[in-house]
Amino acid sequence: MPAISVVMPVYNHAASCGTALASILEQTLDDLEVIAVDDGSTDCSLAELRRVAGLDPRVRILAAPHGGIVQALTLGVAAASAPLIARMDADDWSHPERLARQAAFLQADARVGAVDCQAELSASEVTGGGMRDYVSHLGVLVGWESIRNSLFEESPLVHPATLMRRHALDEAGGYLEESWPEDYSLWLRMVAAGFRLARLPVPLFRWADPPGRLTRTSALCAPERLAALRARFLPVLHPRVATAGCQLWGMGPTGKVALAALQREGVRVERAFDVDPRKVGNRVSGVRILPLEALKEHRGLLTLVVLGTRPAKAQALAHMRQSDWRPWEDFLLFS
Repeated sequence: MPAISVVMPVYNHAASCGTALASILEQTLDDLEVIAVDDGSTDCSLAELRRVAGLDPRVRILAAPHGGIVQALTLGVAAASAPLIARMDADDWSHPERLARQAAFLQADARVGAVDCQAELSASEVTGGGMRDYVSHLGVLVGWESIRNSLFEESPLVHPATLMRRHALDEAGGYLEESWPEDYSLWLRMVAAGFRLARLPVPLFRWADPPGRLTRTSALCAPERLAALRARFLPVLHPRVATAGCQLWGMGPTGKVALAALQREGVRVERAFDVDPRKVGNRVSGVRILPLEALKEHRGLLTLVVLGTRPAKAQALAHMRQSDWRPWEDFLLFS
């Protein structure tokens, strides 16, 4: 049994999958197997995978009709034999010490179900400020508390840069075909199962951002679907909300999407706050909008900050810190 099984789905990445595989096969921790799942590629990806497999017996190839990433990941995990499951994508690159350092981290802390590392963005012609901000944002989330406090803001881990305990993946339900991103759902389910998430504070991964990236092209990543996922897990991970409800800071487009998702999940939203005087006094879906100055009078409920831009979120965080509001206990970023 190898120490680590690396699962790498491949779909039409003939030009890059060899380099991605080489970065795994050159790891300092060499007690591993690679399960490369060709997801019905129409280019020469399968031939390239077979070429590399012919040079290194640690590589196994599975070929399947095109069914998407969840099907490919499920096939790969089912074929994996190690107690640790690593992820890798066919257009990314891993530093030689990535797996060794991640495995040592998991060995040192049994509470952690999955660990990634800081990532360097390999930008393309379509990479915008949002993706760059996201990578920078993830890079500063290192300790468990900072990751936990951001669970409902963004997907907390770089999926292809993770190393997971097999039993944590299984207890979370594995990869599921759902109406939202499979990786974000997995992290929330893993936390719900009692595991922590972690990040190594060193860049050991280069993350490609091609034009066809699923986060850019898939309807599963639309704001409405992300809000629905967060609303589904908020009362699970924050049980006080299930009984006491919550309140919102912000009633712009992002706030309205969040409100609709929360109400569909049966989460009671008592009130909302906004700085726009044109909104104050109105009701949206039965929820009254109060001036932001009134927030200090309603500290008992969890406040969800549902603002759509990073500068607005930064201002909200500064306001909360000045008022001695505690993340997770008193407020959460929820967008």
